[in-house]
Amino acid sequence: MSWSGKCNYCGSWNSLSEMKDNLSPASDGVKKIKPISLSDVKSTSGKRIKTSIDELDLVLGGGIVGGSVLLFGGNPGIGKSTLIWQLATKIKGRVCYVAGEESPEQIKIRSERIGKDNKNIFIFDERNIDSVIASLSEIKPELVVVDSIQTVLDPNISGTAGNVVQVRSCTLKLIDYAKKNSVAVIIIGHVTKEGEVAGPKTLEHLVDGVFYLEGSGTGAERFLRAAKNRFGTTDEIGIFEMTSSGLKPEPNFGRLKPDVILPDGVSRSAVIEGSRIIFLEIQALVQKSPSMIPRRNSVGLDINRVHMIAAIISKHLKIDLSGSDIFVNISEGYRLKSTMADVAIAMAIISSVKSKSLSGNKLYIGELDLSGGVHLSEQAKKIIKVAQKGGFLPQYKYHSLQDLVL
Repeated sequence: MSWSGKCNYCGSWNSLSEMKDNLSPASDGVKKIKPISLSDVKSTSGKRIKTSIDELDLVLGGGIVGGSVLLFGGNPGIGKSTLIWQLATKIKGRVCYVAGEESPEQIKIRSERIGKDNKNIFIFDERNIDSVIASLSEIKPELVVVDSIQTVLDPNISGTAGNVVQVRSCTLKLIDYAKKNSVAVIIIGHVTKEGEVAGPKTLEHLVDGVFYLEGSGTGAERFLRAAKNRFGTTDEIGIFEMTSSGLKPEPNFGRLKPDVILPDGVSRSAVIEGSRIIFLEIQALVQKSPSMIPRRNSVGLDINRVHMIAAIISKHLKIDLSGSDIFVNISEGYRLKSTMADVAIAMAIISSVKSKSLSGNKLYIGELDLSGGVHLSEQAKKIIKVAQKGGFLPQYKYHSLQDLVL
């Protein structure tokens, strides 16, 4: 310990005072906890609530685990509430549906439209989270649905519903209820323009599972992906078709027929999503740009991937794309995340440039590197085997993009 008479921050003299750390043991008023031996904990593995919707159970990992809290996100109007309502009607036990956005009359209209009803569903027309949780003890539900988390309110927290603190506080109270009572809770959340669940990003760390419902604004296809799942894999994808009677599972999505001649600028590929293989058509349109700055646009694909593949084509195939508009689209509203379709994207662009069509029998598989080289992952072997059984001719025996020039 040394003496100091001058503050190093403000420069004033004789302004420092001594402070002592409070390192004393916990006071008598603090509640002491008793640790639990892991051997005394009863395992609940295998105890899942089946939704009887095969595509949904696939993504969830076999059903909903009791006591888990799951977050479902998606753009407005994508079908989140419709899917969860269909789930609720399939549950054999009691379901409490907290209607924060819609009135009971509006929910009844949706129920009649999709032809799904369940006498064991109880609607809470209430946004006060404390009132909701207090009322749940009387019904003893097997599942609680909150639609949506941005509309419920904790009266003990300042601020309007939907702000960061409110959303976090309400979620923590729902998690506490779920764990103490072994009741599954599903929270519906909106998605921002950046594609994240509105509110704090920390919601994803609080809940047991995060699932996103995706799809284009014009197509009928909907894709359910897991961004986080403590009770299952995040590789699976659930595919649905939006119909007038709700979301219909589409287990046969991506089944293409061989023996066809494709239009110019169209190629085919296949990717793995969990336990399924999806066959895709990739469409490209390349034309001379009327403006000084060429346009590059993509639907269902990261635009940065398109920029990279266009640069590889220009560099290694000596095809000048600097003055061309390039548009790339993944068919049927699918969002491509796998790099195993890089070669197919390049072939679609080259096909459009050269105005030469490709065979529908051929599937182009492989990831491109910046030198124009082609790489195959371990998953490619499974794709090739299934594609050959389906009558396709997988194109994979090449080392570089130059080997595939039309």
